[in-house]
Amino acid sequence: MQDQRDHAKVESDRVARLARQFEASSQQLERQITNARQALRQWQAEDQSLAKQASDLAAACRADHLLAWLRSGAIGRGDAIELAEPWNIEGWRQARARVFIQALKLHRTFFELEAARIRSNLFLINALLTGPRLQGLSRDAIRSAWASLFMVVPVLSSTFASFARSFCSLGAGEIGWLLVDEAGQATPQAAVGALWRSRRALLVGDPLQLKPIVTVSDAVLEHMRTRYRVDAHWLPNRQSAQTLADQATAWGRMAGPADCKTWVGLPLVVHRRCDRPMHGLANRIAYDGAMVYGTIAPRADKETPARLPTGWIHASGTSDGNWVPAEGKALRALLALLHEDGVNAADISVITPFKNVLENLKRLLGDTMVSGTIHTMQGKEAPVVIMVLGGNTDGPGARDWAVSEPNLLNVAATRAKRRFYVIGDRNDWQNRALFCDVMDLLPLQRLPEHEAVVMTQPQ
Repeated sequence: MQDQRDHAKVESDRVARLARQFEASSQQLERQITNARQALRQWQAEDQSLAKQASDLAAACRADHLLAWLRSGAIGRGDAIELAEPWNIEGWRQARARVFIQALKLHRTFFELEAARIRSNLFLINALLTGPRLQGLSRDAIRSAWASLFMVVPVLSSTFASFARSFCSLGAGEIGWLLVDEAGQATPQAAVGALWRSRRALLVGDPLQLKPIVTVSDAVLEHMRTRYRVDAHWLPNRQSAQTLADQATAWGRMAGPADCKTWVGLPLVVHRRCDRPMHGLANRIAYDGAMVYGTIAPRADKETPARLPTGWIHASGTSDGNWVPAEGKALRALLALLHEDGVNAADISVITPFKNVLENLKRLLGDTMVSGTIHTMQGKEAPVVIMVLGGNTDGPGARDWAVSEPNLLNVAATRAKRRFYVIGDRNDWQNRALFCDVMDLLPLQRLPEHEAVVMTQPQ
């Protein structure tokens, strides 16, 4: 009996202790809830204050579109945020232009006051760039000469191939900003010297378009990699300057085809060059629907007069290498129709995936409209783009290579601003990768009977 009383007392003490702990925890939670509510009210007040300041600023600057976004809460939702231009405030560009003009006047005044020294430094930099290397110059003198050149010409352009020769007198971090265009086509090692000489770098490119051309064979690269114990991730035939810059960027998103996503830093997803359906074609095969249509239709007098819509011109036949003569005949008929519609030869670019086809196109048309292979068309555009597919009909290898990745077709389609024509054997290509997914965007177009006319570019 005594044991039961002792056990009951122990249990009673344990329950009382748990009750006290529960009460203490409850009071602590109440305090935390009270503090959280107080912090929430403070944050809400700060949010309202910031929103009011933003609205007042938008109203004062007459930025009606920004004011509407702040009031409706639409900013940040869907495509609207990508298409938004919150910096486009009335008077802003004019004010910026006035500041720029005044800055130019300030530079001119400086040049007039220091004409002798500026002239001396410019002669020195000319000698450094074009003449024999000057010996015995101090680093300060070299930096001063470069500073004078950059003040006269704020932006200098160069290729990576000539960068080391032109900028060899500059050391680490002596260039303020390095801007690399089409970085997706640059091998990583090509950019090393320029990056080393720069304090800040901005690399612009699209890893989903053309990749770098690496002349060293895969076998040699693999041997060098294993010899120096380098991870396969760093092989130059797998990376570009753009992809490495993307990987070093903390802000970005996964982009690319659904089955082959890649990390892209600070993606600019609004496409403003080409019309539909070229935008839809590239969006489907390369960007998994993430690209936003932002093209503004031209004025009626600027619209291409081509009456034939974007689509596929069917031409089939045997090939001579990758060249299909029937495609050349279809091309001449299409050019005759465009000429009849009043399309200028200067507004037409003819491209192909294969060098052998390019050579035959040049013999057929001359150099007037033949822009080259798709690789040489990167970074360019034209109102009308005609892609002559070609491809050896004796085996599938060449045509399979052309559709092995979306990059080639992506570049070809997005060069065309208003019309995109594909010439090839529709019955064959519609069963191959990529094209099988976009045939609905490239409807079959039939050409009327025309006497072949070769257009010439006006002198």
